[in-house]
Amino acid sequence: MNSIMKYISLLSLIFILLSCSVERTESENQNQTINNSNKTSTLQQINPENLKSSNTTQIITNSQNGIWVNGASKIMLEPNLVEIIVGIESTNLIVSKSVTNVSNDNTKLLKILNQNNIDKTDIKTTRYTINPQYKYNQGKSEIIGYKVSHFTSFKYRKIDNIGNLIDQISMEPNSIGNNLRIDSINFSIENPSEYEDSLRKNAILDAKNKAEKLANYSNVILGSPFYISENSPTNFTQTLPESDMMIAKMANSIPSTEINSGQLTITFNVHVGFGISNK
Repeated sequence: MNSIMKYISLLSLIFILLSCSVERTESENQNQTINNSNKTSTLQQINPENLKSSNTTQIITNSQNGIWVNGASKIMLEPNLVEIIVGIESTNLIVSKSVTNVSNDNTKLLKILNQNNIDKTDIKTTRYTINPQYKYNQGKSEIIGYKVSHFTSFKYRKIDNIGNLIDQISMEPNSIGNNLRIDSINFSIENPSEYEDSLRKNAILDAKNKAEKLANYSNVILGSPFYISENSPTNFTQTLPESDMMIAKMANSIPSTEINSGQLTITFNVHVGFGISNK
């Protein structure tokens, strides 16, 4: 009897081992099938036929040896355009009264701008608000009036005449007077793209000059560029400093207003990678 039991136990163990072997083989076959599928998918993704319809250009290189440099160029220019944002504000217990005051002053503003030959297409409203004004007393709020604000932006090209224009708006007869607010005065170059080619050329020359020096110092031969990127011209807008802004804000208390535009710096930058080889 004992011999029979031992024989049955041995057969059971052999059966279990065979079952595990079969399951392992099936699992391996499934994994192989999945891997083959993934490879096929990857090959399809980089198929040259697929790249033909792509708008992205890829540059592949087998070597990362090279010299990377930044090139820069800049020019100093007198601004030829100024953008001014002025506000008209009025507060009254009756909202319609505030609206009327602001409307009348805005009519004066538009008339002055028209007299200075500022085109209507260069004038736009940037903000118009009506807000109740509150007074707080012992935890309670009480409306003390309604504040109406109308901010207008306009472009002006007679840079040397800005002070006179502000005088007309702020303190001359039929001016806006005490309801006027000067929000900002920004000087700029109207068409900075006109200077791009010259700036781009000088930035590339600067990068090449730096790369040649590095190659010489490193005792290697400088090759052709294999990578170039650029940044468009920047810093062609300049906000009037706060100290000069105070001159405009206090126009009512002085005989005339003087606004200095200064100069603007336009900068252009490139990033270039050059190939190198041993001498």
